[in-house]
Amino acid sequence: MIYFDNAATSFPKSGKVIKAASDAMRKCGNPGRSGHAPAMRGAEAMFSCREKAARIFGTEPERVILVPSCTAALNMAIKGYGKGKRIIISNMEHNAVCRPAYAMRAAGECEISFFNAFAKDAVSEFASKLGSSSVAAFSHGSNVCGKLLPLAGMLREARSRGVFTIIDAAQTAGHTAISFDQCDADIICCAGHKGLGGPTGTGLMLINRRVKELPRTILEGGTGVYSLDEWMPDFFPERLEPGTPGVAAFAGLSAALDEFTLEFDLSPFDLLCAELSYMKNVTLHGLCPRRERLPVLLFNVKGRSCEEVMRLLAARDICVRSGFHCAPLAHRALGTLSGGVRVSLGRENTKKEIKRFCYELKKIASSV
Repeated sequence: MIYFDNAATSFPKSGKVIKAASDAMRKCGNPGRSGHAPAMRGAEAMFSCREKAARIFGTEPERVILVPSCTAALNMAIKGYGKGKRIIISNMEHNAVCRPAYAMRAAGECEISFFNAFAKDAVSEFASKLGSSSVAAFSHGSNVCGKLLPLAGMLREARSRGVFTIIDAAQTAGHTAISFDQCDADIICCAGHKGLGGPTGTGLMLINRRVKELPRTILEGGTGVYSLDEWMPDFFPERLEPGTPGVAAFAGLSAALDEFTLEFDLSPFDLLCAELSYMKNVTLHGLCPRRERLPVLLFNVKGRSCEEVMRLLAARDICVRSGFHCAPLAHRALGTLSGGVRVSLGRENTKKEIKRFCYELKKIASSV
């Protein structure tokens, strides 16, 4: 099998990740709920994950909020800090950014402004939308076509105007250098199971040390502390972590963070782009210069639907994704309103796999 769906989740997970998750299921209890040995082991597993993520992303362990997904992190951040604001989002956003903003707008809690992420000067386009009562929430990199936004320039413009910034790093965390030491964002949200290599069911909401304002909560419940209070605690991480967490999943993520590296051989992806650029009946969408992209490619085959191409590849044991990838704004901007086929590479993919993929795709494309 050839797995080219790493933008959905990295696969396969490493043996150390699997072992750590399995060990936690056998040894760990509910963290923060008691002082017995299994509960303490659960608490230690969670804190270990929190501490490693804080070191990688440049914040304090208490400001690493462990949540079930990047979607949960983005909902907590956007709804927590966006009420009464004008929310600035781009036209390449995933629904994890758009839908929380749409829901707040429908409830009369915010306004929305869009900027064109595909503009020649995206920084100026972004800056033109900023105001003093704004929250900017946008993707660092597209899950559809791999385009990277010029994050440093955009954050510089936002900070100069006092705009609160929330970055969706679902696709970029683990692939590119993004931390509070390198980017001046207020919040970074990311998935634990994609570029970071952890299990599914893991996400991170990372809060900059300088952020003093507490977000409003969108989930309330037990935290194991201050149980007699009516309200959620006014400190991190307990304020944003009600209920029992997925200890085994975060133990697996902790093991993945031990293996963390930004080293990524892009030569298989370069070969893929080169081969498909000259392939008959194949159209590439949103292809950017190498320094401005992730290893994600969107294409269509003339005369075949994206779903049909996906099924034909699956029959050949090649895993890709077809459709709209939960990002309709990006497809509208790219002119792919019938959807597209997405190929997304991980660290384990090889040039040999690319050659096999191109061989099979060429047969599919030439038989139209």
